[in-house]
Amino acid sequence: MRTSWHDQVEVVHDGRVDVSIVRLPVDQRGLTVRPLFTEPRVVVVPAGHRLAGKESVSVTELADEHLLQDPAAVPEWRDIALELRKRDRPEVPHVNSVEEKLELVAAGAGISILPLSTATFYNRQDVIGIPVEDIGPNQVCLAWLATRRSPLIDAFVDAAASLLP
Repeated sequence: MRTSWHDQVEVVHDGRVDVSIVRLPVDQRGLTVRPLFTEPRVVVVPAGHRLAGKESVSVTELADEHLLQDPAAVPEWRDIALELRKRDRPEVPHVNSVEEKLELVAAGAGISILPLSTATFYNRQDVIGIPVEDIGPNQVCLAWLATRRSPLIDAFVDAAASLLP
């Protein structure tokens, strides 16, 4: 089952799945969470953006940008963001997919911070991914109900972990 950013743990709590692959941060209450791997994150900007030609950027160079996601997902940006200090922060549209987010970035509506694998997979000519030097990596984990004991869950978790270096 494919999940979105908004329901990646909800599907565990309501029983639609036994185990979910999640990207932190998520609400971990009632869950057992096992880290699988981390990966760097990049900022995605429109191809014509002032930062588009740089090999890397620092988070301070993003302080005056409009972030098209929940600021809690990027605490390094949240702590310095100029728009969060204003009363009239531009609206962040509800986005259901990476494709929608990249369309907004390409249209110049703002920037987004994505895991490197996501930015690489959804490669587009009109959007550029740039490594951010001083932003934490993205953590990918398995999550399941803490109260649920199952040999099948244990076997799945062990198999998933064994496939990683």
